[in-house]
Amino acid sequence: MSEELVEFDREDHQPVVPPKKDVIRVGSNINAKRAVRWIAIGLIAVVVLAGGWAVYTRYFKGETPSISSILQRKDKKKDTRVVAPLDGTLAEPALAARNPLAVIIENHTDARAQSGLTAASIVFEAIAEGGITRFLAVYGPQDAEKIGPVRSARTYFVDWALGLGAYLAHVGGNIDALDQIRSDNVLDLDQFANGKSYHREPRAGVATEHTMFSDTKTLFALGEDKYGAQQNFTAYTFKEPLAPQKRPSGGTVTIDFSAPAYKVVYTYDVKTNTYKRALAGLAHKDALNGKQIAPVVVAVVELNGNPITTRINEAGWSFQTIGSGKSTIFQDGLTVKGTWKKTDEKERVQFQDENGKEIKFNPGQMWIEVISPGATFTYEEGTIATPTTKK
Repeated sequence: MSEELVEFDREDHQPVVPPKKDVIRVGSNINAKRAVRWIAIGLIAVVVLAGGWAVYTRYFKGETPSISSILQRKDKKKDTRVVAPLDGTLAEPALAARNPLAVIIENHTDARAQSGLTAASIVFEAIAEGGITRFLAVYGPQDAEKIGPVRSARTYFVDWALGLGAYLAHVGGNIDALDQIRSDNVLDLDQFANGKSYHREPRAGVATEHTMFSDTKTLFALGEDKYGAQQNFTAYTFKEPLAPQKRPSGGTVTIDFSAPAYKVVYTYDVKTNTYKRALAGLAHKDALNGKQIAPVVVAVVELNGNPITTRINEAGWSFQTIGSGKSTIFQDGLTVKGTWKKTDEKERVQFQDENGKEIKFNPGQMWIEVISPGATFTYEEGTIATPTTKK
């Protein structure tokens, strides 16, 4: 038999003879070059093993890492989020690009606690009638699995929704609002015409009008099906939040719309850089998640408003939404006085400081409190701690 070593191919069991240059002869001496190469390979292997052991002991402290943890470290996903134009937060592109969804939510005492308010990007609050306020909650990148109770429209809510190019979800409205919705080609999601997208949740001792609900995914899908996935509004300008050491501690904003049941107090929390909302003396919480409503921005706007009677003798309110007036912006624990401006129905509300410069906002939720001459509005600023130096 030849001295050449042979191996068998696994498929056909035929002997395979290695090329001459790689043949190792039994009993022959390994030449010097081959010995040097194998020694070098051995040294490299030792170094690699030693380095691997050092990394292992440094980062895993004797615990064997799982395959999944290794893969996660090697294949970290790139952050694909973008800035949502409605509220400046980071969101996946598809969510950031959604057309705004405006939902009218009531604030009657029997409607509390409301669901889904913490997920809204912008919330307008204004009197509807009888001293009772109502909300226009505008949703963008965040979803809420339940919203409500949903209630009827008013003309000023229609104006604010138009300014953001929003789908408008509501349950009917007074005749003035319904006329405007038709004449201004609002992206209308009225429950009367889209009953399958809403549902009632009856409660003992609560009137039927306080029991209508929906959710963001259903309403966004309805809006896109009826009007397409459009986004047609001028985004606000956003900034970085003020550094913690520059923020004041404490501070409150109080809005007394009418009766004590509709008195709103925001208390600034320096740690979270938010304004915690209280309603009728209690923390105003979202029934959906139990969280207290805490916007990063509170804007108080003063509008001319007066009670009206519609052409079918409905009592209500009217606000002069087109024009300009005083505004006071609260963010970072600070107060900025200026003006609001809305040039026409299809333009959003603009905010400028006393020098006429556009105000930049912190990313996150904003509550716009609309007060008429009859309401009262007060605030107290917090204090900034004076740095102390060690002697």
